[in-house]
Amino acid sequence: MKSFLNQLRLVPHCPIVAVMVACGVIFLIQDIFNLRLSSGFGAVPLEFRNGLASFSTNGLTAELLSAMARLFTPIFLHGGPGHIVGNMVFLWAFGSLVSRLLGNWWALALCLLCGAAGNLTQIYMDPSSTIPIIGASGSVAGLEGVYFGLALRWTLPWPDVFPLAHPIPPGQLVLFALIGIGFDIYSVATETAAGVAYGAHIGGFASGLLFALLLTSVYGSAESWNRKW
Repeated sequence: MKSFLNQLRLVPHCPIVAVMVACGVIFLIQDIFNLRLSSGFGAVPLEFRNGLASFSTNGLTAELLSAMARLFTPIFLHGGPGHIVGNMVFLWAFGSLVSRLLGNWWALALCLLCGAAGNLTQIYMDPSSTIPIIGASGSVAGLEGVYFGLALRWTLPWPDVFPLAHPIPPGQLVLFALIGIGFDIYSVATETAAGVAYGAHIGGFASGLLFALLLTSVYGSAESWNRKW
């Protein structure tokens, strides 16, 4: 067992890879056995609101705990091949970058917390919806926000991200993140967001950016952060 764990530690960015593997395995199980996991594990805004309402009268209930858990479980669910492939490509790209800058476990924590923050934002924007929110898009946007915030305050090295053949300037990645979040905001503002949880993207990005700005206000450079951790 120890040998296996030691081998796992050698996997680059192991926690982010573990999230990707979990998403892939769950997607295959769902597809092979024709399961509709979104109804039981997706974040349904109306059910979340009902769970919160029950807290004022019944305290901490199973319904409330389920609602809270379902801020996180949608990260691992996807609706189709295009959905999961697109999310996994960018989860790897920005997850590995954040992992290199902040560390494996910080990247994992931010992946989960930004995903939950994104789902909560989507719930706030459409609280009466009965459509389950699924996907790792909020997590991806959150990691993009983290990288964007770090790039604003820190001098970052040119990252070498597989499968790109050579390192690229951080500014190109920042520009890509800005274009993505700009499209999400435009879609919400023009009410063309039907069927896509753009609120989750915006909430994820904003939470990741906020974390990065708070972090860089305490640690003025990547070197000072690395000396601490």
